Amino acid sequence: MATLTRSTGRFAGSAATWIRQTVALRSADSPTKLRLAMAFTVLAALLLSIAGWYSIDRRDTAIDDAARAAEQLIQVQDVRVQVVQADSIASNAYLVGGQESPDQRAEYDSRIAAAAAGLLVAVQGASSLDATELESVNQRLAVYVGLVEQARANNRQGFPVGAAYQRQARAVASVLVDSLRTVEQSTRQRVDDSMARAHRSSWSLIASALLVLIALVVGSWWVAVRWRRLVNVPLAIAAVIVVLVLTVGLGVNGRAVSKAGDAVRGPLSAADLVAQARAAAFDARSSEALTLINRGNGAAYETEWQLSSSIVAEALAESCTTFGVGCGALLSYEAYADSHALVRSLDDAGDWDQAVELATAGTLNTVVQSSGSNPPADFEAFAVASSDELVEQSTTAARSFEEADAPLVVLRWSVAAAGLVIAGLAFSGYGRRLREYR
Repeated sequence: MATLTRSTGRFAGSAATWIRQTVALRSADSPTKLRLAMAFTVLAALLLSIAGWYSIDRRDTAIDDAARAAEQLIQVQDVRVQVVQADSIASNAYLVGGQESPDQRAEYDSRIAAAAAGLLVAVQGASSLDATELESVNQRLAVYVGLVEQARANNRQGFPVGAAYQRQARAVASVLVDSLRTVEQSTRQRVDDSMARAHRSSWSLIASALLVLIALVVGSWWVAVRWRRLVNVPLAIAAVIVVLVLTVGLGVNGRAVSKAGDAVRGPLSAADLVAQARAAAFDARSSEALTLINRGNGAAYETEWQLSSSIVAEALAESCTTFGVGCGALLSYEAYADSHALVRSLDDAGDWDQAVELATAGTLNTVVQSSGSNPPADFEAFAVASSDELVEQSTTAARSFEEADAPLVVLRWSVAAAGLVIAGLAFSGYGRRLREYR
């Protein structure tokens, strides 16, 4: 009860103070009121200068963060593709047996080197949690490379134990790829969070501009009524500038965040789908080889092939339907899938040698199939088409982010300068009336 009484007393005291100040203001002379109006409007204009700069800078920073997260997403996806592509090359090289071709070896080494270099770049742009995950990926990549080398060494000498090393390498690669998927999910969330911040960032610009506009409109009306002057030119010009700040500023701000959003929803989403399809496709190609390596015991890898293939088909179908991207890659992959069906029919019929020849060389008894089934050639056509699409969409997304961000630099300085000009005009406008009392 005592606390309630004290609170009531403080409220009553504050209310009484506010009433006294209001009465004092109403009874003040005109010069005092003019000075107060001038001070309030000038301070509001300075607030617009500061708050406008801060608001636009926040949006600029948020779009930059979204662009960096998008670049990081593409980088991590590229690492994943490089790893599964290297695994596909290693698995098919093992299936051929003996000494692998120099071209295959060089291609495998190139993919592993690209994955390792990509990991170093990805770690630099990752959050602390993602950086820890990427460091574990780097360690697993070293283990994977060691297992592949053991599989190669045993395969060259015709030792069956090489197949076990190849299976272990695939298992390590699967764990590695799962870790990269986790980082991708985290990075996608960073893109979304940054765009959400960009959308929320304009409230301080709107609030401060409206405050200045209200102060100018009320002040101009009061001056017109009190001194019977229809227009106070400096105050009117200041009001026009505020309206321009609101319309132009919000327009440029809106277009910037809209263009960045279009980049996320358009080329970045298309690139994401194509990257997922590429990773799943190379995984399928590796599963195809492992199914044959484990002759008679490869049903589990065929199941994995079916799962990976469904991911490829769904991702490319969505990309083609929604964005018009990846349609050619989808056709090439469908041709590869048909060729894979022929490989499986040969193996299931007990003709393992012919299945291996078709899967690795694209021929049967050294003759190209009249049906056109050629798994290596069909898959290579898919790899090239999807790579071209991925590069194009990634480049388009990066360019869109840059175009969205560029006008905000000029706008930030323009709004800050406008606030200072409005403050000067308010000082001049009220100053004219004050000079009449001197």
